[in-house]
Amino acid sequence: MNTTALEPLASASRERLIEMAVAAIERKMADPLLSGSDREKLSDAVDRYTEAAGSRVLGAAKVVAYSWFNRLTALRYMDATGLSGIYGVVTPAGGPGDGVPECVQRAREGSFDPRIGDAVRTRVSDLLFGNRDLDAYVLLLREYCAAWHMVMPGVFPEADDWTNLVPPTDLLSAGESVRADIVAAIRPDELGRMDVEVIGWLYQFYISARKKEINESKAKIDKDTLAPVTQLFTPHWVVRYLVENTLGMQWLRAHPDSALREKFEYLVTPAEGQEDHGLAIANPEDFRVIDPACGSGHMLTYAFDVLWEMYAEAGYPTRQIARLILEKNLYGADVDGRAAQLASFALMMKAVERDPGVLGRIERQSQRGGETLWRGPRIVHVESVKLDELSPAEIAEASGDGVSLGVSQLIEQLSHADTYGSLIRVPEGTSALFREIARRIEVGERQQVLGGADSEEWLRAADMCEILEDGRYTTLIANPPYLGRQKFGNALKQFIGKFYSVAKDDLYSGFMVRARYLTVDRGSWGMIVLPGWMSLSSFEKFRIDLLDHQCLETMVHFGRGLFGSDFGSVGFTFCNRAAPDDHVSVFRRLFERHVEVRSIDVIRRLFLNAEYGRYETKQSVFDLIPGRPIVYWASLQMLKAFSVGTPLGEIAPAKQGLATADNERFLRQWFEVSADRSYMRARDREDAKASGARWFPHNKGGEFRKWWGNQDYVVNWEEDGREIQSLVDPKTGKQRSRPQNIDCYFRPCISWARVSSGDPSFRLFDSSSTFNDKGSAIFLDSEKQTFRIIGYLNSSTTLQLESTIAPTVMFEVGQMKNLPWIEPESFDSAGVERLIEIFRADWDSRETSWDFARPPYLRGGYSLLQDSFDDWYRRSCETADEARRLETENNRYWADVYGLADEVEVDVPLARVSLTYNPRFAFAPTKGAPERSEEEYRWLHYQRSARELISWAIGVTMGRYSVDVPGLVLADQASTLDEFRDRVAEPRLQPDDDGIIPVTGGAFDDDGSRRVKAVLRVVFGPSDLGDNIEFLTRCLAVKPGSSTAEFVPPVIPTDPEQALEDYMAKSFNADHQKDYSGRPVYWSLESPKGTFGALIYLHRYTPDTVGQVLTKYAAPFVDRLKAESEAIGRERDAVKGNDRKSDRERARFDKKRAEIDAKVAEVQGYIDSVLQPLAQRRIHLDLDDGVRINRLKLAYGWRADLKDLPQPAIGAATTDVKKGIASDLKWACGEIKKNNVWWS
Repeated sequence: MNTTALEPLASASRERLIEMAVAAIERKMADPLLSGSDREKLSDAVDRYTEAAGSRVLGAAKVVAYSWFNRLTALRYMDATGLSGIYGVVTPAGGPGDGVPECVQRAREGSFDPRIGDAVRTRVSDLLFGNRDLDAYVLLLREYCAAWHMVMPGVFPEADDWTNLVPPTDLLSAGESVRADIVAAIRPDELGRMDVEVIGWLYQFYISARKKEINESKAKIDKDTLAPVTQLFTPHWVVRYLVENTLGMQWLRAHPDSALREKFEYLVTPAEGQEDHGLAIANPEDFRVIDPACGSGHMLTYAFDVLWEMYAEAGYPTRQIARLILEKNLYGADVDGRAAQLASFALMMKAVERDPGVLGRIERQSQRGGETLWRGPRIVHVESVKLDELSPAEIAEASGDGVSLGVSQLIEQLSHADTYGSLIRVPEGTSALFREIARRIEVGERQQVLGGADSEEWLRAADMCEILEDGRYTTLIANPPYLGRQKFGNALKQFIGKFYSVAKDDLYSGFMVRARYLTVDRGSWGMIVLPGWMSLSSFEKFRIDLLDHQCLETMVHFGRGLFGSDFGSVGFTFCNRAAPDDHVSVFRRLFERHVEVRSIDVIRRLFLNAEYGRYETKQSVFDLIPGRPIVYWASLQMLKAFSVGTPLGEIAPAKQGLATADNERFLRQWFEVSADRSYMRARDREDAKASGARWFPHNKGGEFRKWWGNQDYVVNWEEDGREIQSLVDPKTGKQRSRPQNIDCYFRPCISWARVSSGDPSFRLFDSSSTFNDKGSAIFLDSEKQTFRIIGYLNSSTTLQLESTIAPTVMFEVGQMKNLPWIEPESFDSAGVERLIEIFRADWDSRETSWDFARPPYLRGGYSLLQDSFDDWYRRSCETADEARRLETENNRYWADVYGLADEVEVDVPLARVSLTYNPRFAFAPTKGAPERSEEEYRWLHYQRSARELISWAIGVTMGRYSVDVPGLVLADQASTLDEFRDRVAEPRLQPDDDGIIPVTGGAFDDDGSRRVKAVLRVVFGPSDLGDNIEFLTRCLAVKPGSSTAEFVPPVIPTDPEQALEDYMAKSFNADHQKDYSGRPVYWSLESPKGTFGALIYLHRYTPDTVGQVLTKYAAPFVDRLKAESEAIGRERDAVKGNDRKSDRERARFDKKRAEIDAKVAEVQGYIDSVLQPLAQRRIHLDLDDGVRINRLKLAYGWRADLKDLPQPAIGAATTDVKKGIASDLKWACGEIKKNNVWWS
């Protein structure tokens, strides 16, 4: 289905409908002519749906919005399928885009649908005659909805429903109209067919904006946010897999020769000779199928199709089947009223699709002797209802045979049903009990308690309990809500912890437990969920409990892509009984590597290849591996490794580190802070404490990189972490941070990233670091054992073993402890030691390493830059080749130790050698892109070297570095030239005197491009400066090849000097921001279009810096521009003559002068509105606050006593910097809103 038009429709409609509904409710409530009964209805609705925040009427407005959206969507679908009546109810006579709805047009002519009564016809005619078209149309819609309410009460309300009081005001608008947009978007396909699946897509898209808003807020999920944040539309072929392998298999067991077997395209064939223990259901009336989180009913509509075929095969008359299915077979529940409405409608449309006369028959049959027999599809909205407490005596007396214990507990849980949803367990007979209480209230046998529940509320509770009763269903299918425990609100967390303690880590695992209680013994249940439960240690108890009590029949491991760039998904079907010891489950693994994201159709085609990724594994096999992960693909030799090996945790303790609870407060990139406040060489915890420093190295995991590196962060561990350890929740007084395993801080370790989108990689850290909960670590007592363990962990053998216990993007401490360790007879650590040495030198070659000394391409004493870059490229390639050889040898060694030489890949591709300066790794083509040539790799390496050289040159100019001494020079807060002279006695190149580098295209002697040339002159000598500038700018011009264009080596720019100036003005800031991970140390004060710019160095900034930029550079620059403009004016005036040539010459001068004058206006405007006010504010920065806060302080002139500047002073002309500042501002405003202002 093409959903292109649906997403913008649903998103925009939601916003417009809510906006109109808020205004309509407020207008109606203020209307003195509103009747008392209507006012009471509206007031009750506003009170019932009031939300904690926002307008008082917003909650009710949202209900109005989705109710009308559903209504209009349903009517458009019915118009398109010819079900709504003789005239289009929302659709114009000529189709989409052709004016008012047909029913209005015909009413003007005096013609009405037979469903419209005489009184309404008269009233509509009068309204139309009085030009009150909207009122007339709303009245018609009420009448249509009331007519359809009898058949589809879940979607269409009665005429006096409160939502009818506040219809959308744009229903007949000539301009924007939600109705017209819906008509335009929902169309039959090219064959004239309508697919009810459109309803589900519209629902998902309708709530997508709200879902994004909730996720970005990072707030705990409560009853108001649970429904939108957990909705996900299931691809149709996955629905078919679930239905065919549960409902379908139950039919096939009783009818092995059924023709349906051939139609079940997604049926998984059981293992040969496998004894089947599931239910066999011969009579279709005996099926009871539930989706306890039904959403818009996608699972149930396909179940309807399958059941229809079963009834037909059993010989039932066509005219009976639809109603039997809706009344006897299909049940659904959802906490979202929108979803329940749409699911009910979708099922009715499915019934009409199969039996066009079913609605008419239901209308005719629904009233017999005044009693309504038709209740609509068995879909229930699970919503909170407050009931009165019942005494044991009343329960016993009202329920006849009695209801099992737990009714009081149930009544309490129903008061939070909009949070607990289908997880509420309902004892058998409860529904009948509640209906009896309602009956007694209605006939006066039971007095309604003052302020207590009326009969309607007891009946609402009875409807919910009827659907949610334990042990009622033969079959369960679901895509349950996914919500991690860390996002649970307090009510949900307590409920899950008490009643689903074994499944407390995610909402979906709670639903998996619930499935066991909802289904009968030997019943079938199937779901699609996230794959974390299969292997994560946090799900270990749940996994063991599940495998002990349930028989896994089939599983499809989809990988990533069903729901976009997700964390993967897995579908499965279970039989509700314990598995026999010899039971063999069938698995399908539809991916090669779990990180790959594929399209839905690619995954589907892999499934349809019946032999692709098929495994048949005994369920009992999982008992062999600690934690019982679902490792169906593990070979016998891999399983043997687990049985004979020692759990690694017994050899090398793995620990989880510091969780600060507020990383933005306590963590920094090391280069953000003052060097004199940092201590990078702590020998142990006591040494760190005695240093008096604030910032210490902090291991936070990071990207794929082996052996050494990812040493970027520092943490505020001043006074042994006093601030972090004292961080408490101001409301509860509970400690927010988790400083775990403190005794392991400042000890050598092997670490890895707990979450990785690629293969796990392990790195050695010395004693100077603390470690994070995302960068877990292993601690060993001997260096010899450390080299063994890191060699093993970085081998392809461990990668294979790790995939059995941690097949997702997570690799946690518990899983690490369960890796099998086989002690080798002998081990030569020389190769591992050399790998660590190589990777450490590679890491320290970047200026973003705290052990950076000088650029690696400056070795060798070359005078030509090209020779220097050539030599660096050659050394980089040779080093990468050596590392590949050593890693291959390491792989082969451990594969032999574990007996897996025939199963694991020992050869290492050069593109997987994770060195920063390995061209094949750094510039590896994206998947599907053509391989790069040797020449392209070379030039890309040159380009990065050129950018790094310019960055270092700027650092030299600022005094951060020196051409004469290695490493950092000026890196303390407010560093001075005197400090530079103290550290560099006789410099060949002095830093800039004020730490300001103008970027103005050469207008000043110390302009950026001139400063870069000055560094090149000192480092490479003056004689080849021209050649070196040419080569440098040629490198900057490299453009990578693509699938549509082959790589072409760059040529020397026509004007190399101008090319360098252009790079400094247009590209340097963006490159610097990227290289410094969004935390740049050089900031550009620049006018909106970049005509004027000046780089300042954070660590040399003082409150006088902006004033110096203004007086020494910005103002003189404007004067120069004005002088240039005046000179051009004089030249223009000097042109004599009145011929065309003279006119053209004057026009040329006029144009040139206008361009300069525009620059004057731009820069002068920047001075007047931004730079001068900012200079007067003399903003103070504190490097401890980090770049995010400090850059905002300076960019907007933050001062408590003054308003922010109208536009940022920094990065106005650099898109990437501008976006970075905007993102930082949004984050900071969020922290201020949360009252979490920790900065100075």
